Amino acid sequence: MRPSLLPALLFAAPHRLPFLTGSLGLGAIALWWLVRLVSLNFGWPELPAAALPATLLHAPAMLLLVYPAFIFGFLLTVFPRWMGQRDIAARQFGSVAVGLALGMGLAIVGLWGGLDGLVRTGFGLFALSWGLALIVLLRVFVAHLRSGQSPCWHALSALIALAVGLLALGLALTFMFGGDPRPLRWSNVLGLSGFVLPVFLTVAHRMVPFFAGNVVEGYQRWRPDWLLAALWILLAGRCLAGLALSAPLSALANLGLAAVTGLMAWKWWPRGAAPGLLKVLIWGFVWAPIGFALAALAETELTLGLAPVHALALGFAGSLLVGMVTRVTHGHSGRSLTMAPLPWLAFGTVQLAVILRIGAALRADQSALLIAAALVFVAGLLPWLLRNALIYLRPRKDGRPG
Repeated sequence: MRPSLLPALLFAAPHRLPFLTGSLGLGAIALWWLVRLVSLNFGWPELPAAALPATLLHAPAMLLLVYPAFIFGFLLTVFPRWMGQRDIAARQFGSVAVGLALGMGLAIVGLWGGLDGLVRTGFGLFALSWGLALIVLLRVFVAHLRSGQSPCWHALSALIALAVGLLALGLALTFMFGGDPRPLRWSNVLGLSGFVLPVFLTVAHRMVPFFAGNVVEGYQRWRPDWLLAALWILLAGRCLAGLALSAPLSALANLGLAAVTGLMAWKWWPRGAAPGLLKVLIWGFVWAPIGFALAALAETELTLGLAPVHALALGFAGSLLVGMVTRVTHGHSGRSLTMAPLPWLAFGTVQLAVILRIGAALRADQSALLIAAALVFVAGLLPWLLRNALIYLRPRKDGRPG
């Protein structure tokens, strides 16, 4: 492919540049964290020092840079289709995609180079692009309402989560510029419980029953609207508990979430033959009730450390990320909707990585297990991420536009 054709190709569909940004960003940040862990525990290799501690930047980098890049690529594609609206044009999503890519790139250079100024600039530019993306998506939602149709609850749910996520990113920036750790704690609470989890739960509620109904014979689609309301009420309780450090409210909210997501997993489980792409979505979803149950248990006298957080942020969200990104990547590049070997490798290593990370948490974050989890994660995901990146840089196999 001639380099002159690259810009047109990257803006041929809303998912291309954000997914490319997310793929390269996830690989670079996961590798940076592995190197940092080795350096912190063994003193080598020595990376440039910075005032902002790497251990405090790990969570916002994953929750508020990597996941959003994929989330925006997905939502900019499906959001209008959920409501029967026109696809979002390149002149609308183009500036968002470029801003996300530049913000991600600057932040990654800053993380690797120990350059706090670039980290702050990258996160700040990413936040501005996030706000612009919210405006683009909100306009689609308003156009849908003005057409006289019933509200699309999945779209509304996603918009609320994106607004909370932007607030979380703003709090992370407050920490980066001011140094007060309290906004960072609030940012991590809202970034996971108010943004990442509700987005993935919303998309799963919309996507899993629909996909299963198309590929599993006799499948009964089950996705009542009250589920979204119940999830949001319980997630709001989880957020409030995390912000206020209320153990009773946290236990109650997490028990409720474990029950509701457990019911969803049981109702959605295919009772017949199912393709691999559906299986990884269902299997990955099972981490949700496990993670919420662990979070409830953590409010007792059991010492679980960060096990519940990684069961949800890595096990649940990471597994669904592999499944959903693979489905969109294959479907929008003219490939078959199947799990190829590299997606299976990525999914399998996410499962192993989260088990190792939970094991490390249960053993007071033992350094050997921490490094093993990060190493497995990087080794298994990098081939998949690089394969995806090459797909986004090439025309569709079937010759169709997009």
